[in-house]
Amino acid sequence: MSALELSQLAITPAETDADLEAMIHVRRLVTPEARPTVENLRFNLESKQELIYLVARVGDEPVACAYVEPWTAFAVGDIAVVPEHRRHGVGSALLAEISRRAKEFGKEEIQGEIKESDVESRGFLERRGFAQVGGEKAVVLELEGVEAPDIDPPAGVRIASRVEEPDRLEDMYVVGVQADEDIPGSAGVQTFEQWRAHEIDKPTRRPEFCFLALAGDEVVGYAALQIFGDEAHHGLTATRRDWRRRGVASALKRAEIAAAKRAGFRRLVTESEERNEPMRRLNEKLGFVPAPEYSTLVMKGPVG
Repeated sequence: MSALELSQLAITPAETDADLEAMIHVRRLVTPEARPTVENLRFNLESKQELIYLVARVGDEPVACAYVEPWTAFAVGDIAVVPEHRRHGVGSALLAEISRRAKEFGKEEIQGEIKESDVESRGFLERRGFAQVGGEKAVVLELEGVEAPDIDPPAGVRIASRVEEPDRLEDMYVVGVQADEDIPGSAGVQTFEQWRAHEIDKPTRRPEFCFLALAGDEVVGYAALQIFGDEAHHGLTATRRDWRRRGVASALKRAEIAAAKRAGFRRLVTESEERNEPMRRLNEKLGFVPAPEYSTLVMKGPVG
């Protein structure tokens, strides 16, 4: 990209379906393993009033995309630039734009994730004052050669899907708050509305793949999958503090594996904060193996 072409760079909010398709085009070139959909992106915009999607074009060609939104003490954001258009100022222009919008939110820092293997993006951010504050280690379970496991919950606990227990959202949220608070490197606790949008209402969520652990009439844990074509991704596995280390999380994970196997999914993907040793050990015990292509670094830095 020449200086003349950079002068023709247009960064605009992504609002129409055509804009969202342009973002998806960029994402597929930057992270081929990602599976964004217009339906999901549209849901995110409609459920998060302050979320801003951006698409950068030269003429009609989408060359980059980004997002930014306020979160607790900082903003969260992301930038993706098509590889052949890097090193020409596109990423800097987008970082300046999401920084400007973060300032409008009243935030002085931005936090986001990059692929662990993306040395170029890490250098880009570090030169601008960003530093690593965490990491998400990904693992996968190929389901073709796996038998559906017995769920085997601990004594006094039953596992049910949200199809069977649809009216437990407030109790699930209480457990989710405890999990958010206790995860190393936690970015802060979500409001009920934020939690529901992500954990319940998102188009990639389906009630038959959301499982609750109940002791009597009390929710003591939950876990849910997100569905992306022939892959299923584990989300948060949350256990109430007084029920941890008693086999609840193991039973929930086994319920997810069994459901994914029955549904014919090709693989399960999950990630854990690199300091979350109990969950990483559990995933290893269940047969998951490292997937560095999915692993990410969490970076935080000042708004530009």
